[in-house]
Amino acid sequence: MKDKRKGPIGRAAGIAEGVAAAMRRLQREREPRVLVYDQTGYARLVQPEARGHERILEISERMVQIAAGEEDTGSGSRRGARSEARS
Repeated sequence: MKDKRKGPIGRAAGIAEGVAAAMRRLQREREPRVLVYDQTGYARLVQPEARGHERILEISERMVQIAAGEEDTGSGSRRGARSEARS
C-alpha cells in the first residue's frame, strides 16, 4: 500500500500522478489494436512492435473502407467485372 503524501508538495505530486495516468489511458485508447483469432476463436493481441503489425493494420483499415463504401475499389472489382460482362 502506498504511503499517503502529506503537505502541499505531496498533494501536488499526487495530482500530477493522476493526470499522467489519465493521459496514458487516453493514449492507449486511441491506438489501434490488432487482434488475430485462431480457428477455435481464441484472440491474440499483436503487439505494435511485432513483425507484420503495420501490414495487418493497413489491410484491415482498407477492408473497413471498402465495407463502408467510402472508397472506390478500383477497376479490378467484381462489381465492375460483372457489369462489363453483361454489356
